[in-house]
Amino acid sequence: MSPAESDGLWVGLLGLGCLAVVALLALLVVLVGLARQRGRRRRDTLRRWAARNNWVYVPPPAVDWAARLPGGNRTGVTVAVSGVVAGQRVSVAEYHHTETHTGTGSDGMGGTTSTTSSHSHPYVVVVVHLEHPYPSVEVSPRGPAAKVGRALLGGGSVVTGDPDFDRAFRVDGDPMAVRWVLTPALVAAHVAGSVPPWSLHGSELITHLPGRLDPVDRIPALAEPLTRVAAMLPRLD
Repeated sequence: MSPAESDGLWVGLLGLGCLAVVALLALLVVLVGLARQRGRRRRDTLRRWAARNNWVYVPPPAVDWAARLPGGNRTGVTVAVSGVVAGQRVSVAEYHHTETHTGTGSDGMGGTTSTTSSHSHPYVVVVVHLEHPYPSVEVSPRGPAAKVGRALLGGGSVVTGDPDFDRAFRVDGDPMAVRWVLTPALVAAHVAGSVPPWSLHGSELITHLPGRLDPVDRIPALAEPLTRVAAMLPRLD
């Protein structure tokens, strides 16, 4: 191949590379535009639902309870609606946090290469706004390993004295506060599986579950289980 032919080949390859980069950038612009369009449609749907059902649409709310959710993303609450369910003031929100993992492997030439991947975790969060502040208490399900460890070693969290509850759930908080907040009715509801895990901080009773606010008509049903928890808390008045 002559020098002129070689130069022409490189120019052609460079041109193809530039076209590929331009095409990729154009595709990214289109994908970002479509994602934003879907986001606007979802927000408009939620806003219309809130207006029809006497709820309040809040985009995006400034809250401090996001720090207590998985990932602790203080800016992870993107949208929320507030209303009344079973006589309780509630907020239902969308929250997300992103996990980034970096791994290393062989590059096939005796060296190593690193790869980074990110995964976003979406959640629906329900908050019941209580009339009075309570001590901080958290009830969460035990995983299989924790159940085995408790059976072998015992301890690990505040115990209520109900063996079925203590075997299935972990409770964190001041022991005296835990035994006051966890009424017999609430312990029985957890054992029966009729109420979700929750955390209580001040006047905010919170639960979360994976997913998004779709379809929007299920929002009151998402909030209802936590209102049952609120109804079984000890009265302060």
